[in-house]
Amino acid sequence: KPDAEETNAALSRLFHALPSGVPGIDTVLFEDGLDPSTTFYIMGIEPNAARLSMKFLYRNRFGHLVDNVLQHQRDMRLQPDTGYIPLWRIRAELVSPKSSRDKVDSAFMTSLLNSILNALPYPQSLLGTVVRRVRTDRDDEKRQDIKMNPVRIGLIKAFINRQARYRGQEEVIHMALDFENRNPAYLCGRLFFLLEDIQLRSTNYALKRTIRDSYFSSACARPAVVFPHLLKLSQHHMAKLDSARFADAELSDLMQQLGSNFPTVLDLTDQGIFILGYYQQKAYKAEQIRRHKEETAV
Repeated sequence: KPDAEETNAALSRLFHALPSGVPGIDTVLFEDGLDPSTTFYIMGIEPNAARLSMKFLYRNRFGHLVDNVLQHQRDMRLQPDTGYIPLWRIRAELVSPKSSRDKVDSAFMTSLLNSILNALPYPQSLLGTVVRRVRTDRDDEKRQDIKMNPVRIGLIKAFINRQARYRGQEEVIHMALDFENRNPAYLCGRLFFLLEDIQLRSTNYALKRTIRDSYFSSACARPAVVFPHLLKLSQHHMAKLDSARFADAELSDLMQQLGSNFPTVLDLTDQGIFILGYYQQKAYKAEQIRRHKEETAV
């Protein structure tokens, strides 16, 4: 039987590979010399005055444990090559990196761990916490991924899709930009990025403060109030673009899908979907630029 070092190596290979649909977890584990039928226990303890307090006791087959943790990782994944995201990274993204006083409640982390180990819906407060961080945090010169990064966006995607799954519905958000998604919140998020991109290109990316800094939080919650103003601003920005016709066509396509009216108010789930639409549209644009550079460099 494998020792602890060999077991860790086998699990590391499995988790970092993160194939989209691992066929037969039990078979994969057997190939590495691990017995998936072994009963596995996890006990969570917490110091309490002069004694230890048991917070939870988890018992399951080792194969089921691995399968549940892999499902959590798949739910969070935004790119095919996204690696394993450890729990400490998740905890770090639930507080502002600029605050030394913010802490994540241990009861919340226990609840989150329970959701992962048992493949249950995530704690209800998870979505609100991450959306609040995205809406309120700001990037700085040292870090351009404070506001939005793969861990925060992955948590939003995982929460929304897992909630849908437990209601017997199809997943709401795919890994990459979904051109077939007609959810108004998702379309608004995509539209917001296009408007920001037009603004940046019109100034040759020289702006230090964009519409994202000024309007993202309010647009995320009340699109009907903010977007008419942003669309009016975009006309001035497009007048400075050489590719104004193409930019206008992109905007027109999304506006046609949205219809005549923007949503008045977005609830918490739709705010998460708005953020995902923005992030995936931005990632799609970055991938287009990367491919164009590769093609022109050949």
